[in-house]
Amino acid sequence: MQNKTDAPAQRPIFLTVLCVLTFISAVSGLYTQSERLWSPGVVADQMQQMFEQFRENMETQGQDESADMVNSLFDAVLTRLDADTIRTSAIILLIYESLTLYGAYLMWGLQKRGYHFYVGGVAVALIAPMLLIGGWLGVIVTLGETFFSIIFCGLYALNLKYMH
Repeated sequence: MQNKTDAPAQRPIFLTVLCVLTFISAVSGLYTQSERLWSPGVVADQMQQMFEQFRENMETQGQDESADMVNSLFDAVLTRLDADTIRTSAIILLIYESLTLYGAYLMWGLQKRGYHFYVGGVAVALIAPMLLIGGWLGVIVTLGETFFSIIFCGLYALNLKYMH
């Protein structure tokens, strides 16, 4: 006769969904950041064109006091947008994606330390761009990558009671 404690712990469906979403996001992010790492000049040119196009669209919609602020923001970003910055950003985000992927893998196996890896990856994505890239571009990289990850930290925390 088997004891209840001998039965393997079952992963809740909600935790399974979170892990699968993290797997998809992290693998996609690893691929994207690998491309950015190997061709940072091309990515910098593409991003500069994208920002310039966005700026032109904003200008055609009319000028007011907020347009001057947006233009100064674009100028600050475009002056820092080069191959070296793209390479630095890609390395930071490769570390972030790797840590969150490994964390999700451990949480898939109901290991609580996976949550710590996940949070560590999010911390890297929050802090490193500000320190290594700086300026508005650092803020943009930080916000772009961590918005949903911070939400996921909270959602994963709700599942810590199922992990050991």
